[in-house]
Amino acid sequence: MPSSRLQRRLDRRRAESSNQDRSNRLLFIGLIAAFAIAIVALLVKRHLDSGPVDLNHASSAKLESLPGIGPETAKLIIKGRPYETVDDLEKVKGIGPATMAKLRSRITVSE
Repeated sequence: MPSSRLQRRLDRRRAESSNQDRSNRLLFIGLIAAFAIAIVALLVKRHLDSGPVDLNHASSAKLESLPGIGPETAKLIIKGRPYETVDDLEKVKGIGPATMAKLRSRITVSE
């Protein structure tokens, strides 16, 4: 049986090792969180930098990426093509002034 002095040393080393393990785990979690935040920021930036969505040529998925546009509204937008101006979008069921205010800077119309 180890002496009490030796036992205290062993206990202290175990505690230090446990604290180091905890610190390493927290560091790892912090790095993973920072990485996840960086990826989300990159995806948001890419989405915002993609330019305006062309109502006459955008896919349903691209239309659904716009605020306030779901799958059904995207189908109605596609069905209502071609559009001559951005304001023509107000003729689509489910698109009112509030939605248009959110969309106006994010959409365009080409021929």
